[in-house]
Amino acid sequence: MVSDTVDARAAEHIASENGARGRHVPILRTFWGAQCAVWSFLILFGWTARLITFGDVFAATAMTLIVDPIAFLMTGAVHVFFLSRRRRVTSIPIVIFLLCFSVVGGFLLHGIADIVRRLVLDDMPLPLSPAMMTVFYTILLIGWSLMYFWRTALLEARSERLRAAEAQAEAVRLEMERLHLQLAPHFLFNALNSVASEIHDRPDEALEMVRRIAAYLRYCLDHAAHSRCPLADEVEAMRAYLRIQELRFEERLRTTVTVDPEALNVLVPHMILQALVENAVKHGLRHQDDAIEIGVTVERLDDRSIVIEVVNSGTLQPERPGRPAIGLANTRMRLHLHYPEGYELTLKQEDDRVVARLMLRGSACRV
Repeated sequence: MVSDTVDARAAEHIASENGARGRHVPILRTFWGAQCAVWSFLILFGWTARLITFGDVFAATAMTLIVDPIAFLMTGAVHVFFLSRRRRVTSIPIVIFLLCFSVVGGFLLHGIADIVRRLVLDDMPLPLSPAMMTVFYTILLIGWSLMYFWRTALLEARSERLRAAEAQAEAVRLEMERLHLQLAPHFLFNALNSVASEIHDRPDEALEMVRRIAAYLRYCLDHAAHSRCPLADEVEAMRAYLRIQELRFEERLRTTVTVDPEALNVLVPHMILQALVENAVKHGLRHQDDAIEIGVTVERLDDRSIVIEVVNSGTLQPERPGRPAIGLANTRMRLHLHYPEGYELTLKQEDDRVVARLMLRGSACRV
């Protein structure tokens, strides 16, 4: 069902959205890029705090250049030797570990800073208590931990979206294969019925029909691996189908095909024209004894839009309960996949004609 079918354009949208979000923070894609970005901020913060505390540019700079690189290496080592080996970082045990690391690291960094103060800064008086300095370094490491969690959560969410997009794309591909495989047996069933009805009375025409059916099926097989093809190929396949029907119905069927040359290079779903024309032939001849006329018109409206009209003389009949039109239902589902919001398909009565009108906006998306 269409409602159960995963939207190809949606999958592409999710993938592009993920890429866009990734481009917003490209430096966060690698740990060391994020590490340098985070510590650039923390070093600036630390230098400012030390400048305010000591009131001396040299003291603040010396302390920052010696202590903060050690903190940089400590946090890098925690990532390389521990966090990067965990399957899931955003968990309670890891939170507890990082809190403990921040506290222990705060004591260690304060000890190193005190050594620097004594040896490099000539035992400069410490404006704050040792406990406050330990809290300062602990806050620095907690800040790093929070940024680490944020980056990890961001990447995990992005990875989850990518996996969802890949799953959606695979579901769409499988659905398209199912719909595509459904078309050939449907056509073959109708075509063989046509041959069977003619083989006794008109064996020569029946033989020619078999040859044309074989040629048409060869086209289907040659394009089986492609969900899209140029409209020019579809027009030729449709003409081959109409010639098969003309052999069968002779004077009862008259066809005209008018195609705008500018539309021939547009990529459309494979066998999209054949489904519309087959519906016109099948239902047009079923409900009237007189000859019918089928007209196919393809027109390019602008750079992005084409209109396909298949018109047959006769009366539009309601669907019989329990006997849905497989061809049209299949067509709608395939269009929904290739053009989620870029197509219009209508089938209606206009005076003494039945008109199937299909408008396509843009090229069919790849599925």
